[in-house]
Amino acid sequence: MTVTGPAIRRPVEVGPEFPVAFERPGDEALTWELDDMHWPFAVTPLAAEYVRLIGSGMNDRYEWYGSFPQRWRIAIWNGYPYFALQFDGTPEEFEAVSARWQQVWQDRLDGTGAWWRDEALPELRDLYARIAAVDVDALSSESLAAAWTDAWEAGHKAWAIHFVAIMCPYQAVEDLADLYDKTTPGVPSHEAMTLVQGYGDDLFAVELGSEALAATASATPAVAAALRTGGATREDLLAVEGGPDFVAQLDAFLAEHGHLGQANDDFLLASWVEEPGAYLDELAKRIGRPAVSATRRRERLRAEADALADSVRERLAGQPDEIAAFERLLALARDIGPLTEGHNYWIDRMAQSRLRRLATRVGRRLATEGTIEAPDDVFFLEHQDIAAALATPSDLKALVAERRAAFARQRAIRPPAVVGKPLEATTTVDRFEGARIESDLADELRGTGASAGIVRGPARVALSPADFGRIQPGDIIVCPSSNPSWVPVFAIAAGLVTNTGGVISHAAVVAREFGLPAVVGVTDATERIIDGREIEIDGGAGVVRTL
Repeated sequence: MTVTGPAIRRPVEVGPEFPVAFERPGDEALTWELDDMHWPFAVTPLAAEYVRLIGSGMNDRYEWYGSFPQRWRIAIWNGYPYFALQFDGTPEEFEAVSARWQQVWQDRLDGTGAWWRDEALPELRDLYARIAAVDVDALSSESLAAAWTDAWEAGHKAWAIHFVAIMCPYQAVEDLADLYDKTTPGVPSHEAMTLVQGYGDDLFAVELGSEALAATASATPAVAAALRTGGATREDLLAVEGGPDFVAQLDAFLAEHGHLGQANDDFLLASWVEEPGAYLDELAKRIGRPAVSATRRRERLRAEADALADSVRERLAGQPDEIAAFERLLALARDIGPLTEGHNYWIDRMAQSRLRRLATRVGRRLATEGTIEAPDDVFFLEHQDIAAALATPSDLKALVAERRAAFARQRAIRPPAVVGKPLEATTTVDRFEGARIESDLADELRGTGASAGIVRGPARVALSPADFGRIQPGDIIVCPSSNPSWVPVFAIAAGLVTNTGGVISHAAVVAREFGLPAVVGVTDATERIIDGREIEIDGGAGVVRTL
């Protein structure tokens, strides 16, 4: 992958606090949408480079499958990522290309499960091993610069796999949902998702591991006491009776799942393996607390899925072609549908963790060499800055200070949702993004019902992992979005409300796997709901009420 330098830009004012510079003539005619699901806050310069790396992977698939004449364009304005789809053709040509693109994924549906297990996963493991193998301290300056660039390319390849891996799973789930909605018109948008719940193995494995650790801690008084005090370190635990056995179990858990822990895709956020204390503090809340086991919850979820599938079969009785279509889609959606969240576990979280950990190691070396003052200053450099500084050491402290100051200003900005051409009105509901629904009632907010159930409890606004410590059993989490890293707090929460997302968004999928009532896509929920306020959510109707 080639990382380009700055281009000639034409300044365009979107607002007094949000100047925008379009890269190319005609860019102002594109619809640039803020991706606040994955990046709810301004990102650092290195994280911005990571966004561009993701964008490169997004576009690779168009070349892999027939040179499709469209590209996703990425812009980072004032620290906020925006995406626009560029197609240089007529609306009629776009419809034809979209139909051809759709056919590509329909043709690949049946082979996706085998491809993921036999080809994609082994390649991902090799790519991550390549990143982890970089010996930052032992390599010469030039060799380390080359290894840094190679690791970035490995990350790019992981994201290229990502955008191939997600298409068929989403297609299978969408096709199944379309068929279900056709057989049962007027049902809530999330109901069809019940058919595929309880089949995600990755999150199930994380929860089983956490249950086992909580059980060990509960049965070991000295370990339980150390965890309950808060802030326990690995060294603290090794020093208490029974601690070494617990730490060995913890290390095994982190070796498998330690790449989780980041609340979103910001490079500033550490994973559990980097900061195990964040995970241990959440684990402490489960000690001695009775809870439904993950196994029993999964059995219940699958029983509900099977019961709903049987109801579809009854409605389609006497229609052999329709039943055959349903059985095929159901089998496909249960086989590859879990990848709608599993890809986040294996790529979003793992690629970010691996590259961030390499960046922090490189940051320590650059700080030792005097290029920057502190290791985490590395996040305020761009990819090419780091490669150049590794090859030829230089003093970048002033540049870091300037960028830190700019970042502080950017974090306080409220970015526009759209730049350029306004969004066109549409009646089509995107099951991933969801619809943004306004409410005229002062004490009521509306979103998309993502996981059924009515529950009351105190709202706990959580913007980042730093807020996880405030989440207590029975709280209703209110957050920008979520991903597999939220598993520990989902296990104790009573419900979930997010700013973004639809019924197959990351937050919705994870909530259903925990049987957690959830309303997603509630515009500005984290700003409009007061932390600690008693609220009621209806995860079926998509309603949030303040009490």
